Amino acid sequence: MSTPLSATASGSAPLRTRSDGGVGASCSREELAALTGKYERRAPRYTSYPPIPYWGEVTGERVGQWLEEPAEGPVSLYTHIPFCRERCTYCGCFVVISPHHKPVNAYLEALHAEMERARSRMPKARVVRQYHLGGGSPTYLDGAEMTSLVEKARALFDFESGAEMSIEVDPRTVGQDDVARLRSLGFNRLSLGVQDFDPAVQEEVNRRQPAPLVAKLVSAARRLGFLSVNFDLIYGLPHQTRATFARTMEQVVQMAPDRVALYNFAHLPHLFPHQRSMDTAVLPSAEEKLGIFLDARERMLGAGYASIGLDHFARNGDDLAVAWDNGTLRRNFMGYTTQAGTDLIGFGVSAISEYQGRYWQNEKKLSRYERQVQGGRLPAVRGMELSADDRLRQAVMTGLFCRGRVTASEIKSRYGVDFGAYFGEALSALRPLAEDGLVRVTAAGVDVTELGKLFLRNIAHAFDAYAGSNPSAQPLFSRTV
Repeated sequence: MSTPLSATASGSAPLRTRSDGGVGASCSREELAALTGKYERRAPRYTSYPPIPYWGEVTGERVGQWLEEPAEGPVSLYTHIPFCRERCTYCGCFVVISPHHKPVNAYLEALHAEMERARSRMPKARVVRQYHLGGGSPTYLDGAEMTSLVEKARALFDFESGAEMSIEVDPRTVGQDDVARLRSLGFNRLSLGVQDFDPAVQEEVNRRQPAPLVAKLVSAARRLGFLSVNFDLIYGLPHQTRATFARTMEQVVQMAPDRVALYNFAHLPHLFPHQRSMDTAVLPSAEEKLGIFLDARERMLGAGYASIGLDHFARNGDDLAVAWDNGTLRRNFMGYTTQAGTDLIGFGVSAISEYQGRYWQNEKKLSRYERQVQGGRLPAVRGMELSADDRLRQAVMTGLFCRGRVTASEIKSRYGVDFGAYFGEALSALRPLAEDGLVRVTAAGVDVTELGKLFLRNIAHAFDAYAGSNPSAQPLFSRTV
């Protein structure tokens, strides 16, 4: 059992480590701020291992050959809809800004053709256990276009009865009738891009959506029988303070979403030129940003949510919380998932797949993506086939991010290697973190403390064999804390 944060108005109450981790120390916010300064660095988010910047070129024909190999078990399908009517200035996703609907027809034709081509290379239709539409704004599509897309996927693949079907929704562009239409198509989970309810923050990031608008959609989703509603929030945005975000969190708790993702804002103007329009003078300081996160975390735990890995929260009893507790949680490009052991096939511009020990990503430029598909090719442009060492380290990353631990006995059983001997260099790199109460390293393995959850990317970085191998990749990564 974890001990929640117990902040006071002064912000100096201690954050205790996990009681079963054997590290009895507590950490005040002042001490935590010092640790943040000590360990802050640029590093991958580790939604994949190896991280994307270390992948090489791959052709669509090679991907087709991978798909032709016999494979068993269920799959997850992801479809990327890149379109948005206007750009949110914080965004780090691949999007196509178009206030007009004109580009959609050509894109959907290409998307349908890509799905057909991928399915034609597979020996049989594997059962779909999870289906997710992301973006961009998937609800940029009108009702007929959405229906056509879902029906195409169902015609090509064998959807499991009760399959998890989720979609990212922009609350500004979706009404209750739209939510009802999504439910009729089989969608049973909604993910709402909330970010922040404060008007000054919304104005600065170009995403104006009053809280009552979101509350109405949540109510509609509940009434229509959606199984889960997720909120995406971002901390570290311009004009945010502990006081303003506390008001946002109060509104979030009142709406009672089933899951909340609380993301650290990645300010990378060298990668995303639109972020340069932000007034950096009104970004919260490092100390204020940390306080925002800790306050929000305390509010979630106090409202009965469980802390899941790095930055997710789920109601106690939710599938995500249960999977964290029983060790079946997994993490992929869509975030945390309860669908352990499923391959992921991504469709659409920039989409990413993880399939039978291989990764690949589609072309990121819309015109080139459409030309690739129109030319009869699968549109993959980069990827890699994991080595035995990659798979071993991937398992370590999964243990850290999805269970908060990695055990020597499991590594020995699954991979036939001595954990302490194989990862001697990584374990040495963890010594300072162990001394600071972030991990517990023993002959039995590595346990992440409750305090260490805040530094998961640093802990994982110790096991990254690619770290430092390509200095030009470093600017691509956001700061760890």
